[in-house]
Amino acid sequence: MKKGKNYNIEFLRVLSCFLVVCIHVANYYSRGYGKISEGSYFFSIIINGASRIAVPIFFMISGALLIDETPRIKKSVRRVGNVFFTLVGWSVIYYIWNQWYRNQPYDFRLLFAEPVKKHLWFLYALLGMYITLPFWQCMLKNMPKVLMKYFVLLWFLFLTVNYILALCHLEITYQIPLVGTSCYLGYFIMGYVVKCLIEEIHFKKRACLAVAGFSSALTVLATYLSTVEKSVHVECFLEYRNILIAISATGVFVAVMKDRNYQFTGWKKKWIDLISKHSFTIYLAHILFLDIVKKEMNPRGIPAWVGIPVFSVGVFLVTLLFSVVVHYRPFRKKTV
Repeated sequence: MKKGKNYNIEFLRVLSCFLVVCIHVANYYSRGYGKISEGSYFFSIIINGASRIAVPIFFMISGALLIDETPRIKKSVRRVGNVFFTLVGWSVIYYIWNQWYRNQPYDFRLLFAEPVKKHLWFLYALLGMYITLPFWQCMLKNMPKVLMKYFVLLWFLFLTVNYILALCHLEITYQIPLVGTSCYLGYFIMGYVVKCLIEEIHFKKRACLAVAGFSSALTVLATYLSTVEKSVHVECFLEYRNILIAISATGVFVAVMKDRNYQFTGWKKKWIDLISKHSFTIYLAHILFLDIVKKEMNPRGIPAWVGIPVFSVGVFLVTLLFSVVVHYRPFRKKTV
């Protein structure tokens, strides 16, 4: 029997998809520190910091859904191939786009060292996880819950230690396997762990959201104070290995997964289904339209508290329309 959709997860996918667009619009304002007003800058890092939960939640969603599957080598190889060809295909698209529209040269021989467009890094991280996915499926599906809790403890611990040491320019050369090697793999596994332990997490929804909001506020405050001190936009607190961002993302993920009061019916369900279906393409393609906005509309000339919401919604909706048109198959046969 085919399992029904988990609309809490689909809601998180839609939320994260929109917040990714917000990140990139806000980034453009944030990196204009000194060229925009102090108020615009502060608003931009509020949006920037609060939206940073998007990418970690994307990884958590993938882990929650994929680790629970039965390990199949052929399916995993096919999935890896899909991500690989998606990476190469969109790299070619952005290579042509950069040359033609942005006049930005790129040495294609560097494809596996440096993305053509920065946001494509997500595919590099995803590719590595998909290659090793069967091992995580076998290991985690047979893991006692006490070990899952131990993983959570160790991952948060070493994420904190690694990040603090990185701020002090004391990077650890020999990382601890699994719990210390990659924050992205940690987010991926955390998604599945939270899904398995959700009934044993006794924090209420409001408490989780309060902790998430407080952590995001600290991220914003640290970014602002460091920027003012150095007179240049500081991005180190907006990195996904920041423990504060990990806490924020986990708090929102747990809060939504615990909430059983969502009633997605009628038009809400249809919109969630539509956006969720096109979320991957929106992530990949929205930079095309953001580039147009940056080049043709001078967004920094508009105050951030107006420009960021307007351009974020506009780019999101245009990219959604683009994805719907690209994926439209009028002559596709319906399957029973």
